[in-house]
Amino acid sequence: MRTTFYLAVDDAEIARWRTLDPDLEPHRLVLGEHYWIVLSYLRLRDAGVDVALDNRIPAEGPVLFYAGDKRRALDAYRRAGSRALLVSVRSDRHPVGFADVEVVQNASSADARHAFHVPHWPQPGLVARDPARGDRPRTLLYPGTPQNLHPGFRDRAWQDFLADRGLVMQTHVADGDVAPAYQDLAAVDLMLAARPSGARLVRNKPAWKLFNAWLAGVPALLGPESGYRELREGPLDFIEVDGPAAAMAAIDRLLADPALYAAMADNGRRRGAAFSNEATVARWRRLIDDVLLPRARQQQLRPTPAWRRRWRDVGARLRRTVQGKG
Repeated sequence: MRTTFYLAVDDAEIARWRTLDPDLEPHRLVLGEHYWIVLSYLRLRDAGVDVALDNRIPAEGPVLFYAGDKRRALDAYRRAGSRALLVSVRSDRHPVGFADVEVVQNASSADARHAFHVPHWPQPGLVARDPARGDRPRTLLYPGTPQNLHPGFRDRAWQDFLADRGLVMQTHVADGDVAPAYQDLAAVDLMLAARPSGARLVRNKPAWKLFNAWLAGVPALLGPESGYRELREGPLDFIEVDGPAAAMAAIDRLLADPALYAAMADNGRRRGAAFSNEATVARWRRLIDDVLLPRARQQQLRPTPAWRRRWRDVGARLRRTVQGKG
């Protein structure tokens, strides 16, 4: 029985995605469905797992779809008269009530019954920091969009702080039609990621920036998010900062103590091994073999009634409404 990754695009686009080499063309991966559906298919296929990438719902087997495509996936499922197991990849979207199983990116969202945790894939084509740069930070990187950066990092006080210490802060911004080189951390010494105070969806965001920093050997200064905190095992994993003042103190500490900087970089490389492509493939294999395929076989014998899917969907929407008012 094959596992299918469903993408709601036309035949020509499906064909283009199937031929992608993600490590040579990482700039083509932009949206959540590109990482969770296309990249999952490519990595698992190349590891020898029996998977397909399709814009049609098969008659049987696990079918994984991105939560943002839930309505199109459900419509395609109904049109096909399928008995497939519907598996929603939630990402940072809301729960999908009609799904038989959900894949979630943070362990805190998993319950090991309906929702199962698989971390985000690491950045394709990741270029690690050049160790010849030494143990003194010179370049900081904010690897996100401008609206998701704490506004204090645009103030004059922060700019003066950097200038006084000979530091440069970079961001991932497109240069005309040229996409940012998200994967290249060779000349990055510190990763900074701190959202505005009270930012929404922080509970649902993955620890992607953290384990990319680990894999690249780059110490990280990160905001107070549950995705980061649930991975923390010790003080060398990252330094938590809630704004510019805390970041300034952390940077001064690292500038004054090169041994601490080196220890954080070494620790990150060790921790990052658990989030490598190989480790993530192994997690997906366990999920497919131990959960999805057995449940898909049960679904073939005793398919979920349409009325039950509708009621589960209504229940999920009601819970979301109540939580939004709470």
